[in-house]
Order: sequence, then C-alpha cells, then structure tokens
Amino acid sequence: MNRRSAGHKNRFRKRKTEFSSEKISLSPRAWVNLGYSIANTEESTFFLKNAIPGEEVEAIVSKKKGTLYWGIASEFLQTSPKRITSDCAAYPRCGGCSYRHIDYETELEVKRFLLQETLERSFSKKGISIPPIEILCADPIGYRNTAQIRLGFSGSKRIAGFYEEFSHSIVALPPNGCLNLPKEMNDTILKRSSREKNRSSSVSKSETLSYRMEGKRVVQYRNESVKFKETIRVPDPVEIEWEIPAGGFSQVNRFLIPLWLEKIYDLVSHSQNRILEFYCGSGLISIALASKCEVWSGYELSPESVEQAGKNARLNRSSVSTFHRFSVLDLETESVSDSEDLNSRFWILNPPRSGLSGKVLDTIAKNLPDSFLYSSCNHTTLARDLAFLLETGYELSDLVLVDFFPRTKHFEVIAKAVKPDYTSSSV
Repeated sequence: MNRRSAGHKNRFRKRKTEFSSEKISLSPRAWVNLGYSIANTEESTFFLKNAIPGEEVEAIVSKKKGTLYWGIASEFLQTSPKRITSDCAAYPRCGGCSYRHIDYETELEVKRFLLQETLERSFSKKGISIPPIEILCADPIGYRNTAQIRLGFSGSKRIAGFYEEFSHSIVALPPNGCLNLPKEMNDTILKRSSREKNRSSSVSKSETLSYRMEGKRVVQYRNESVKFKETIRVPDPVEIEWEIPAGGFSQVNRFLIPLWLEKIYDLVSHSQNRILEFYCGSGLISIALASKCEVWSGYELSPESVEQAGKNARLNRSSVSTFHRFSVLDLETESVSDSEDLNSRFWILNPPRSGLSGKVLDTIAKNLPDSFLYSSCNHTTLARDLAFLLETGYELSDLVLVDFFPRTKHFEVIAKAVKPDYTSSSV
C-alpha cells in the first residue's frame, strides 16, 4: 500500500450528509467472501463492491449494521492494474454479478484464494492439511440454463432485470440482455418486457419470470418439466438423459455439468459394492456413476425428487439405483438408520447451501465410511462441516473449485476425504 493510500486507512471523509448517498474515501486491503474487498478505519469496517485491494476509491455507502458498512466504489483516485472496463452497462448497480471489473482469470484466482483462506481459518489449530486446489471452468458468457428475472417498472416503463445491490429496486437489463444468459433466453425476456410498455391496472405489479433452457427452447420451469441430455466421458463417451420436474432444482451451468460429473467419476474408487448418496436430488450423479458400483442408494428430503430420481434411473436403464425419502430432523428413527446402506464404504454428499445437518454429520461420524465425497455450493458451510468430519479420522485428499457461477460471488467445490489407511482400488 502506498503512502497516499495508507493515509486514508484510519479515517474517512464524508462528502454528503444523507446516509443513502454518503461518499467516503477508502483503501481496500484484501478480498473477502461474497464478492467484496474489505477496508477499515479506526471505527468501522467496510465491504466494498467494484473495488480491488490496493486501490484508493470513493464509495457510496448503501447499508449499515453496527460498525459494519456495505457500499459500492464509484470513483477511483488510484486504480489497480488488474482493473478492466466492465462489459455490462448494468454493473456494478445490478446485484447479479460481483467481478466484472476484473478479468476472468483474475476472478478464478480470487475465488481460489477465498476458498483456501476460508478452509485455513476453519481448520486453524486442528493440524489439517489442505491439498492443492484444482480449478474447473468453462466459457463465462451465456452459461446459465436457469434464471429468475424480475419484471417491474421504472416510472411508467416496463423493465426486466435483476435487483440492485442492497436494494429491491430493479436494474434493467442492457439492450442485448444479461451476459450470463443464453441468447434465446435474453430474446424471450426482452420480448416479454417490450410488450408492456405502459403501466396499466392489469400489469401494475412486479412479477418473477422463471425460465430454463431445454436445448434451444425456453421453458417456464415453474409450470413445465425439462429434459436434459449430455455426453460424458466416464471414461468412454456415454449419453445420459434426465428430467427435472416443474419447479425442480438443476445445476445452472450448462457448460460445466459434464465436467463436474466426470470429475466426480474420477474421484470415486472403482468396483464399489455400495455407494450411499445423501441429498441425491433427481438422481443425476447416480446416473453418471452407475458403472462404479453394484448398489446405489440415494436419499433425499423431497418426495417429488425421490420419485423423479427413480424415473431418471429407468430412463437410462440403470438397475443399480434405489431412492428413498428421509427426514434429517428424524434421521435416527428413520429406516435409513437401520439400513444396510450405512455399511456402504463410499458416501456422496451434495447438500443445499446450508450444508449438512447435525444428524447427517453425526451419522457419518458414527459409521465412518472408508471415504466420502462432498460437493458444495457454499464453501463456508463446507469448511464448517469438513472441520468436524476430518477430526473423526479422515484426511482431505482432493479439492476442486468448480466455477459454476462465473462473474458472481458463488462457486461450487468438490472435496474428497479418505481414511489414512484406505488403499483399496483408489483411482
């Protein structure tokens, strides 16, 4: 940090008296989670969007909680050589993206750093070693197969877009649409919003447009199921097909789904007798890895997903998989607690953002499979869960950052843990 930047570290200068438009001078010092860089004064901590560590910026503060402030850098007294001109006119006001002020290669390194730092902080004083972090990525443009768009008004003009950062105001999509969405989806959204140019009593309220791609077709996924096809190399090319029911969850990055499945395939040891999967969703992983085991048992919270997983197994002529509903709140009294499935030596965990429940963590610690694989869309809850599980007798053998959400604050992580003495048929 240079002298001019350092001089601003312990103070900030108010430019306007109203909080909603208060402008302050700050020098961010490091990247932190959720797409921000962090800056400090003697009294307060600031989380800044659109700022790069080492810069000197003027930021507009938008949110406050105690001594914590959140804001967006709007002017730059000293810029980083890593800064680029955003390719989106809606950035940084739009809350959808976090990293359009740096190139994609730099973004990936930032995300690697954040994953490493989060794990180190969670593992501190536990003596847990972290393996090198591999990165899987693909084209960061037009990657989303699913999106929820807000349709509302700016004055009397009908607009479609995403919420503004720190606000429920809608930021209109640029004329050519969102760069994260496929052209077909952008065209559908922009045509819909252009039909309703003036406010009227029949369209006076905002609404959510929920779209998903099925090949080149745009589907309102809340009302209609969608089928996907992918060719995966496991190790030879195999075409798999699966259906997501209306309103159901799917991985959103259409370019990375096959690479994600292939990586999971590579990390699972061959010739497993049984594989147990918690949070199996609609059975996608089991379809891709059916050749790995003799018996696959999937457990899921949603009865609709359990039913769909069975249909997807039949669709792919897989006879090794069975699927069951379970309640993590009552895991000890459910049939799974006495099931032979708990004797499976390899477990796969693919929970929601909240991570593993305490009941599931206790079940793993009680049964201690030889190895487990954990795929997470929230690296902070992943770090929390791994800190507990690795102390029960495991080592972290593999760590893969899968950038399912380019240009945003989110990313997926695959972690594999093994018992130190586990040597049978490893990949």
